[in-house]
Amino acid sequence: MNQITLNDETHIVPERSVEEVEKIIAYKFKNPNLLQQAFTHSSFEENCASYERLEYVGDAVLNLLIATAHYLDYPDLPPGKLTRLRAANVDTEKLARVAIKYNLHDYLRHKKPLLKGQVEGFRNAIMEYPLHSTGLIDPPKVLADIVESLIGAIYIDCNFSMDTTWKVVKNFLRPLITLEKLEIHPVTKINELCQKNGLKVEFVDSWGETGEVEVHVNGKIVGKGKFSGKKIIAQNRAAHNAYYQVVTNLSKEKTTDDYPCDETQS
Repeated sequence: MNQITLNDETHIVPERSVEEVEKIIAYKFKNPNLLQQAFTHSSFEENCASYERLEYVGDAVLNLLIATAHYLDYPDLPPGKLTRLRAANVDTEKLARVAIKYNLHDYLRHKKPLLKGQVEGFRNAIMEYPLHSTGLIDPPKVLADIVESLIGAIYIDCNFSMDTTWKVVKNFLRPLITLEKLEIHPVTKINELCQKNGLKVEFVDSWGETGEVEVHVNGKIVGKGKFSGKKIIAQNRAAHNAYYQVVTNLSKEKTTDDYPCDETQS
């Protein structure tokens, strides 16, 4: 990867980047141009060969690799659970964590001045959730994109060998989320808990005005979630808070119409 300076907002990539990335992933590229393309954002320069096509390929390859591994590892697992397990291992947050682990964003050629702050915010947020937040934090999509584009580049460079690609990919994707560590989505958890205990749950959306979503159980507020960037994150946080509040209330054998509000997660 060449060192190129277009203006003050252009991220400079050192000459040694090809070798450094190859060392990280333990794979030597036959065509280093593929690796350079895998780390080139469309913002880098007009009409540049960006990573988007490689990302497209890498997304499809990764899904098949993970699906195959799970099919072999869990011979008795039904399709629904296989789908959930695969999704947890290929979603944006999981892949963004891989990028953070190996500092892959340092090799990205781009003109995205806000990216550094987004990366640091995400790096700090994941400290609270060692494996996965299950939708409680918002990962920068570009981090997941470069992992997928890198996988696409490896797949093409090794002459479309799924076996070779998996040998490389499975190592830098670790730790993979196993069935034992697969967590239930917070919205699903609160809905199932309330259904089991004969409670009526309702999500109250005021996100457009306040950036918040509330969860009411039997007409009483039990949890709030706030995130101005995306409503889905606010909803997940509200469900997460509500779930633990309802569990607490049930354990104390309180009446179903007496649920104090949990603190807002922001």
